[in-house]
Parts: sequence; C-alpha cells; structure tokens
Amino acid sequence: MFSPAKPRRTFEEIINQIKTNIEEGRLQRGDKLPTERALAAQFQVSRNTVREALRTLEISGFVTLKRGPTGGAFVAASDPRILNSQLTSALRLTDFSVADLTQAMRAITAMLLDAAMPTLGEPDLQAMEANIKAAEAVIDDPQKRSAILIQFYRQLAEASENKILVSIADSFVDLLQQWVVRLGSLSGNRVIRSRRAIVKHLRAGDAKAAHKELETYLKELHELWLRGENTGTASPAKPPRKRRGGLALKPVA
Repeated sequence: MFSPAKPRRTFEEIINQIKTNIEEGRLQRGDKLPTERALAAQFQVSRNTVREALRTLEISGFVTLKRGPTGGAFVAASDPRILNSQLTSALRLTDFSVADLTQAMRAITAMLLDAAMPTLGEPDLQAMEANIKAAEAVIDDPQKRSAILIQFYRQLAEASENKILVSIADSFVDLLQQWVVRLGSLSGNRVIRSRRAIVKHLRAGDAKAAHKELETYLKELHELWLRGENTGTASPAKPPRKRRGGLALKPVA
C-alpha cells in the first residue's frame, strides 16, 4: 500500500520559503531578492541549487529573472497564480461558519454567473456538459464525483474571460473541496440534475432561471452542511498565524 518516503529536495524547500515570504507580505511586488551568492549562504546550499529554485519560481509566476548589471531575481508584478495562492492561504487560516461559507457561495456564484453570461459561448457550454458526463461516469464514487462537479464554478469563471475571477474561482473550489470532505455533499443525482438545469438555462440565455436553480441548490447544500456543523462533524478551522517583520529565510541543508 505504501512506498518508501523520499525526503523533500532542497530546492523545493527554498521555493516554499520564498513563496511564504511573498504570500505573507515580507517581499512585495518589485522587490529584489538577495543575490544568488547571498541566498546560497543563507540557505547553506550551492548556487546551482538556488538557481534551480529561482527558475522554478519564475515559471510559477512568483519572480522575474533579469540579466545584466542591474539584473537579478525580482518579485513578479501581479499575476493570477500569486493571487490564487494568497487567497487560498488566507481562506485556510480564516475562522468561519457554514453560514459564512454558504453566504459567500451565493455571492460568488451569482457574480461568476453574471460575468459569464455576456461572453458565454458554445465551447463553454459543451465543457460544462462534458463535466456533467464525467461526473455521471463516477456516480458511485462520492469523492471523485464531487471533485469533478465542483469544477463547474471554475468553468463559469473561465467563460467570463476574466483572469482575476478565474483565480478567485480556483481558491473557492479549493475551499469547497475541503468542506465537501468534512460535511459531504448532496446526492450525486441531485447535483447532476441541478447542473443540467443550469446549463439548459444558460444555453437559452435565461440568466434569471439559472440564478433561481443555483439558489435552490445552494439552499439545500446549506441545510445539509448546517446539520453537519450542529452535530460536530465539521473540523475546526486553524487559528491564524502571527506575522513577523523581516525576511524569513533559514538554512535548508
């Protein structure tokens, strides 16, 4: 069942430390990181290891690498991937109730639906229908089915062609997946029936009917989760960590 555990590679630990400093505000957009030599000394690793970590951070959108006398590694300008990471981290550290979550769900899904309507095209609708069919194929596996169906919210965001909304949807989906694991979901047939109705209304250009169906579904989900919260099924949220000033880097060797 299990295979031998492998220790985390050194450059991955460097990546995590730099990302944490960016996400927690110690490093701001446009800030220049210490030189490779200085980072290697702080992390107590080779410059090649630091260089590998920085290249990975550049691919991920967290830093920009510039060459020349005034070059170096700089915290990247606003990037949807960074926004998504920051939102996800903040949500995981926030103490909130089922009522908070479902109220946010109503607001976010309504926003995504309204934003998608003007630019929604046939490829978007076909992607949503394919998502429903994929969920039907694993109808007897609640976890796989839920993981597939939750992507509906990201599909709405993608249909809006707004990168910021896609990032918000990504964080939203990540949070929903955690709560589905904790408190469960409505029956697969009920969710699929609702999704089909929403797609039908979207195809007809009937935003009002789509909103109504989505609101009905979210109300039922809220009642299910509220019962779970009241019976102690929900896991307590983690308390927020205290931030400390200054760049936080420590040896990884």
